[in-house]
Amino acid sequence: MNNFPSLSILDLSIIIFYIVANVTIGFVSFRKFTKKSSDEEEYLLAGRTLTLPAFIATLVSTWYGGIIAVGEYSYDNGIVTWVVFGVPYYVAAFVFAMVMAKRVNADRVHLSIPDRLRAVYGAQAGYLGAVATMFMTSPAAYIMMLATLYQWFFGFSYEVAIGVGIVTSISYLFSGGFRASIRTDILQFFVMFIGFVVIIPFAISTFGGLDYLTATLPASHKAPIGSYSIWYVLVWYIAALTTLVDPNIHQRVFAARSVSVAKKGMLISILFWLIFDAMTNIAGLYARAAFPHLGASKFAYPALAERVLPMGFKGVFYTGMLATVLSTVDSFFFMSATIVGRDILWRIWGGDETTRVKKFTRIGLFVTAVISVVVISLSDRIYMIWYSFASVLVPMLLLPLILSYFPKVRPSNRTAVASMLAGGLLSLLVYVIGILQGNSVTPNYLFGIEPMYVGMMSSLLVLLPGLIWKKK
Repeated sequence: MNNFPSLSILDLSIIIFYIVANVTIGFVSFRKFTKKSSDEEEYLLAGRTLTLPAFIATLVSTWYGGIIAVGEYSYDNGIVTWVVFGVPYYVAAFVFAMVMAKRVNADRVHLSIPDRLRAVYGAQAGYLGAVATMFMTSPAAYIMMLATLYQWFFGFSYEVAIGVGIVTSISYLFSGGFRASIRTDILQFFVMFIGFVVIIPFAISTFGGLDYLTATLPASHKAPIGSYSIWYVLVWYIAALTTLVDPNIHQRVFAARSVSVAKKGMLISILFWLIFDAMTNIAGLYARAAFPHLGASKFAYPALAERVLPMGFKGVFYTGMLATVLSTVDSFFFMSATIVGRDILWRIWGGDETTRVKKFTRIGLFVTAVISVVVISLSDRIYMIWYSFASVLVPMLLLPLILSYFPKVRPSNRTAVASMLAGGLLSLLVYVIGILQGNSVTPNYLFGIEPMYVGMMSSLLVLLPGLIWKKK
């Protein structure tokens, strides 16, 4: 691993202190806040009491998690990282805030996307939505990154690091539920920003400012779309539509204390995302400029930290990286477990909602862990997990879910289910054929058409006749 990173006792102490503090806050939050209530809404949505600061902290911190992949992509490609991983998601989040936040938060009955789909379109749509969102919220990619960090810091084997990552992410969720996740997210929000605030001034002091980057970086790293085609870039803009159907965002909007908190929180979060993206992208560019022949680009951030940061500050930076990943792992774990437990297991076996949903959600944590390990075993590339899930699941969910909030254009139950099936199955078919004709890293799609385009068009074509007929 190129001997990255080299950590002093002080650096390791900072990292370990953070891990212990994070787990402790999760358990203390349970004792302090959740013993007052054991009902389903408290466990799954923190009683719908999220204030504006808590909403922003949990939304911003949960948004990230792919920090190693961001450093890798930034090192390899330059400012296009911000163009494909930043701007489209800001736009989608703005649309969500202005169009969807009020409608989602005003729904004080339903607790998840599958719950909403079931109520509006029937049981079949609910189960389809549950399967789709279960995979959409899989923490597999983020567990991979967390395991990589634990390898770097403590020298664990990859398999042991995965196990430790899972345990440190979900132990406090069993008892504390969503509220424990929120409390740890608040800590992680501050730590992740502090980590990257630390490294930028040291990089500028060591190498120089904008002039250094301009003179040193390859031309492709300074071009808005890098060396990619506009069609490749547009795929990421369509992929950003996952924001509109993101179960974690819906969960937080459901849990917000009011419509005002949800809407303002989304808009303010965009500003924090922009700031954090700027810092992570700049750090990646400095790594590329300073180390153009780095053996593996996943070491972009560690290489920069090893070069510019003194003892202690290095530990703070690595803790910031760790917080960025942990905040996403526990949120995705809990959301996926909620879907498995409430929207699948409880729907099948039934029983008292207040007591059995909590039990099934805890079972869902184990199921999610197993599914994540299987996904990890099938792919060693983080961004391909994101890409493949988005390509298949966004076309399946996007239009039926959005239209469920607009009664005047809402499709019939049968049409909605057909649209979900068409969007999901056809995009999956195109994706599988592309892999068979190429490989899992560089699929060879027929006529070069991305599966998401096929899926979205299929979903729309199924919905369109019903929408036109209903309008008449």
